[in-house]
Amino acid sequence: MRDQKEMTLYEHLMELRDRLKVVAIFYIASLLFWLVFPKNLSLGEIGSIVSGEYIPMITLVLEHAAGMSQGLVKLIPGTLTSPLEIYFIAAALMALITTIPVIGYEFYMYVDPALYPHERRLIWGFMGAFLSLYAVGAFFSYFFVVPLIVRFMVIFARIIGIPPEQTFVTAGDYYMLVFTTVALMGLLFTSPAIFVLLVRFGLISTSTFTKNRLYVYGLLYILIAFITPDGWLVGNTVLFLPLVVLLEVAVLIAKRFEKAREAGAYSAPRCKFCGGEISEGSVFCSKCGRSQE
Repeated sequence: MRDQKEMTLYEHLMELRDRLKVVAIFYIASLLFWLVFPKNLSLGEIGSIVSGEYIPMITLVLEHAAGMSQGLVKLIPGTLTSPLEIYFIAAALMALITTIPVIGYEFYMYVDPALYPHERRLIWGFMGAFLSLYAVGAFFSYFFVVPLIVRFMVIFARIIGIPPEQTFVTAGDYYMLVFTTVALMGLLFTSPAIFVLLVRFGLISTSTFTKNRLYVYGLLYILIAFITPDGWLVGNTVLFLPLVVLLEVAVLIAKRFEKAREAGAYSAPRCKFCGGEISEGSVFCSKCGRSQE
């Protein structure tokens, strides 16, 4: 296989096109799965496809999301087309989540030939941390924050004189609250991994963060309030505190990488390929024999 560094611009673009095509095909297949595939593969369910009474896979997600309100609110369509819009938006979001591993894999394979071994380890570590933090943020928001926001807003409805049996919410507003909160908070939870990556590349330093910690946390709280406006103080605080803890842990981890980089600056240079020490002025590594130029 030809080295990516020797490929022409046209060849790079063609490879990028092919990898984007793989992502698009997988996304469409995932979308059809959530839109069409029945949630039960029994013979009765398969036969109901013809009669139009079958229940698609996306219904599992919507039913569970609706159940998170614990019966405190009653969902109504709002508009005639609202159920159809929710159906497609939910399926599109779940298809995107399903496709994220494929996107990560295709991106890595595209840049892999141009990476040194230590850079490959860096990318794999970042991708693992990014996906893990996204999953933690999404699950935390889905199972804990959203029900708390719903319960808190119902309390306010009762304060202004709306009885529980009359607490109606349009399905579009409810599901949009759930989807946007989960998706955006999942992304926000990945900020510690991005911060550590930027420090490892030397683009920012931990001192920049520590000197401006109050401003960073102030902007972070404003961003959370913008993402979850219906949660007001309680929901914002519940989301804000775990992020503060994660960022503080990220600062401690990033400081270790900074110290290691500073120590390496005063030690013997190392091979870009195998990591072995290279004597001053030497072009070739004595361990793997590869040129450093």
